[in-house]
Amino acid sequence: MLKPAAGKECLCWFGIQHALISSDSPLESKIIRVCVFMKRAYFVFPILLFAITAFAQNNFVYTNDNFSPNTVSAFKVSPSNGALTLIPGSPFQTGGNGGAHDVGPQTITTATLGTNSFLYAANAGSGTLSAFAIDPRTGNLTAVPGSPFTVAAANSGNTLSLTASPDGHFLFEVDESSTFIRTFNIAANGALTEAAGSPIDSGAFPEGLKATANGKFLLVGLKSIDAVGVYAIGSSGSLTPVFGSPFLTNGAAAAVDTTCANNRAFVASAGSDLIDAFDMAADGSLTPVAGSPFPSGGTSTINALTLNPSNQELLTSDVFNSEVSSLAVGTDGSLQPVPGSPFSATDWVGSIATTRSGKFVYTSLFAQGRVDGWMIMTDGTLRPIPGRPFSTGQPGAGVQALTTFPAPSCTATQ
Repeated sequence: MLKPAAGKECLCWFGIQHALISSDSPLESKIIRVCVFMKRAYFVFPILLFAITAFAQNNFVYTNDNFSPNTVSAFKVSPSNGALTLIPGSPFQTGGNGGAHDVGPQTITTATLGTNSFLYAANAGSGTLSAFAIDPRTGNLTAVPGSPFTVAAANSGNTLSLTASPDGHFLFEVDESSTFIRTFNIAANGALTEAAGSPIDSGAFPEGLKATANGKFLLVGLKSIDAVGVYAIGSSGSLTPVFGSPFLTNGAAAAVDTTCANNRAFVASAGSDLIDAFDMAADGSLTPVAGSPFPSGGTSTINALTLNPSNQELLTSDVFNSEVSSLAVGTDGSLQPVPGSPFSATDWVGSIATTRSGKFVYTSLFAQGRVDGWMIMTDGTLRPIPGRPFSTGQPGAGVQALTTFPAPSCTATQ
């Protein structure tokens, strides 16, 4: 045992044990280096643990059940096979009434502002938006103060489309019975207030919204004039049409998505099985890709579409075919069905969304009140998730839409 010399002691604490070391000992320098290493490890370990925990983020699926009174159902995603399990407390009351007249694939969305995340669900029958804070560990929902927030005429019964800016500062909303686009500021607690200058008149009846990944532009399906509008998003949430907007599509544009590189846009039109593909310039203007529009491979109308996070495939809901198409995105923006596409669903399909990393994709079965799901393979083909479809526990009488949390990410690695 080492005996310290008087007045020459070094005390090293690790929370487990300590040692008294003589500063005259030949082992002094080695032991001090060990002390320094363990001290650093003592502080670094919690940081690494936090990083690992964040990396292993749980994934959830939420549905807007569109009932009166309306509810949101919440599922946890199995990380191994994508199976869905209803979380405790589901369904959650929205405080409003559903009642949309048609399939509204974007009546529910999420937003993340700093470290806080929120879910927004439209109540078409009440003309309101319900806001919830999301617990990222459990998926539990807690109503935001002041929710629900009035956004449209009560009992309109029309479809409301929602999307948030990537930074979580703004929520954009359109009502298919109105030509207006509304912008709402999202407060730190998730509460909504209409932004200065909102609403603006799009000049057409809109459906379907998407903000570009860089947060610079908002794309809006202008289905009554067979076009898509592109608006520059100002620092206060103001919207200004870009040069040349609106841009013509092959039909009644009702769903849109854009690439992570902000250089391409894809548009689905109600009543059509064709998809418009556009090159997007730095100023937001659109030019059709050579060969556009491209067939989905199905024969039914497409009411929703989404790129997977890698942007290698575009997935479409082929509503009355009860199928989902998986289309390979070429380097030139062209679309080509992957082998085996389209892939069978259990019933008519509504909205569509992938998990954060793009490992799984889910669609709403709006005639059943259930959710269908597939694993996305590396070649873009789809493999059914075991146990599908997954019931919300609610009657299948409503028009159901869904979203995923955390939202799909261009930078997610798994």
